[in-house]
Amino acid sequence: MIVIVAIIFVTTSRERLVRGLKPTNCDFSAINIHRRGADPSDSFVRRDGRADTQSLVTVIRSHAERDPEFRRLVERNDLNDNGIPDRNLRVIYDALLSSPARGQAREYITDGRSATQVVYSVRADATQAEITADARDVADRYRFEATATGSVVVFQAISDLIFESAITSLGVALAGTALFLLVSYWWLLDRISYGVVNLVPILVAVSLVAGTMRLAGIPFNALTATILAITIGLGIDYSVHVVQRFADEFEQQDLPTALDRTVRGTGGALAGSMLTTVFGIGVLVLSLFPAIGQFGLLMATSVIYSFLTSLVVLPSVLVVRDRLVGESGFRDALRRARGRRAAGED
Repeated sequence: MIVIVAIIFVTTSRERLVRGLKPTNCDFSAINIHRRGADPSDSFVRRDGRADTQSLVTVIRSHAERDPEFRRLVERNDLNDNGIPDRNLRVIYDALLSSPARGQAREYITDGRSATQVVYSVRADATQAEITADARDVADRYRFEATATGSVVVFQAISDLIFESAITSLGVALAGTALFLLVSYWWLLDRISYGVVNLVPILVAVSLVAGTMRLAGIPFNALTATILAITIGLGIDYSVHVVQRFADEFEQQDLPTALDRTVRGTGGALAGSMLTTVFGIGVLVLSLFPAIGQFGLLMATSVIYSFLTSLVVLPSVLVVRDRLVGESGFRDALRRARGRRAAGED
């Protein structure tokens, strides 16, 4: 079985592809490695129109330049005079592994000669996702079975898993919160729509946090991936306080007055709570460990967003809810009827 392993070292701008190709049984394996260097992907460094690579072919050519006898052996098995043997690879490898170049060759071929590696130079400005995609594309173009791997490829795979985990945890947290709010407001106020209203500012806050991560270039890691779900837990406090105060005010006042009293009264208390929380969590930004600093920054940002959406977005949502439910019109008509009844009794 043939396996390609792509190992990418971004700091040194090196990309390694390890490929198992049973070289003792396939005379054209070396030339196949050479051909894959033509028309390189965008993230690969080019040299003379080809991908800049290091492989067993490089060792063969280098040793042939230093050893006349080995060079003649390669030339006898080179059908197209390109310095790469096309046949009798078993003999070529035996000679190479018996020479002073054995240590070099062992870097690119396994003991059982069932796998070899090709190292591609990559551009330092290429992104992790681009390098991973190009490495997998190169692996797919080999005649034999190939698999791309390596530090960047592995890190990209880990990033994808972390992102999937973050989305899953976000969905679970959102579903659990929604269910709890719907049941709570139905049980306490007989207004299930208040539970739905609570979720809107939280969704906006989560979206703003994700957008901030994107703009600031903060990647998903073991710490930052949890921030989206945590935002729900932190932000729901603000929206619940606002909705509960509004529900109390709305029992006695019309919609504009209830909203005004809610924002003026509860907004001040929430502002104090927000500031103390932000300053407390924001201390993590001073951490010497970057991941913890990013986590603290995102936590503080999520609290600010949750506070702002509760006082800016939530009142608008409450107005929309009232128009859909028609509760204000019903209450105004009820108040007018009560007023006429009271006037008639007088």
